[in-house]
Amino acid sequence: MREFVRLTRCIIGGAIVTVISLTCVQSEERSKWTTLDWLQQLNYSHELHNVTTVDGYQLQLQRLPQVGARPVLLVHGLLGSSLGWVCLGPEKSLAFQLHQRKYDVWLANLRGTSPYGRHHLELTDVMSEFWRYSFHEHGAYDLPAIIDHIVALATRERLPKAGTEAEEEQKQDEEAQQVLLIGHSQAFNAFLVLCALHPRFNQHILLMQAMAPLARLHRQVRFDHTHVRAIMKFVKVIIIILYQRVV
Repeated sequence: MREFVRLTRCIIGGAIVTVISLTCVQSEERSKWTTLDWLQQLNYSHELHNVTTVDGYQLQLQRLPQVGARPVLLVHGLLGSSLGWVCLGPEKSLAFQLHQRKYDVWLANLRGTSPYGRHHLELTDVMSEFWRYSFHEHGAYDLPAIIDHIVALATRERLPKAGTEAEEEQKQDEEAQQVLLIGHSQAFNAFLVLCALHPRFNQHILLMQAMAPLARLHRQVRFDHTHVRAIMKFVKVIIIILYQRVV
C-alpha cells in the first residue's frame, strides 16, 4: 500500500512538473509570435491588405473580417505594432473581443513598424531617408491611405438587400463609409494631424477613442530618427520580458 502511495505521488508529481514545463515552453514560444502567428495559431479567419501611401511607404494591414459590419480601425502607438492588439490572446486582447462582438476589425501598421511597415517603393530600412518622418507623416500619409482603403472595400462589399427603401439604403451607405477609430498614445497625435490636413476624413470617422493620448509635445520630446533606430534595438527584448510577466 505504501509503495502504491509513493508511486502515485511520483506519477502526480511528475505530471505536475511536465505540465509546468510545457506551460513555460508554450509561453516562451508565444512570446516570439508575430501578429500573423497569433491569428494562424488560433485559427482566426483573417485577411492581409497591402496599402501604399502617396510618398511610397508600403504598409500591411491585418483584418478580422465581419463583412457588412461596422469597421473598427485599431492604431498602435510609438514603437508599437498590430501585435499589441492580439498578444494577450482571445480572452483579453481588444482585437479579438471586438471581433467576437461582430465588428469588422482592422489592425493598422504605420511606417517603420517591424516587420509590416518596413517597405518602400524606392527606399530600404537601412537608408537614413527611410526614417525621416514623425507622427506628422503618420497622420498626413499613413492614416489617409489606410482609411481610404477600408472605406472603399466596405462600400464594395455592402450588398443592398432586396426591397430596401431608398432612405434605409442611404443609411447603410453612410455606415459603410464611417469607421470607428481606436488609437493608443501617439496614434492620437496622428489623428489630430489627419483631421487638420484632411478635413474630408471628418465624415469618415464616426468616433475616435484615444487611449493614453498625447496632446502636447512642446519641450517634452526631443529626439530624431537616429534615436528611434537606437531605441528599436531594445524594444523586442522589452516586449518579451513584459509578455512573460503577464502570462
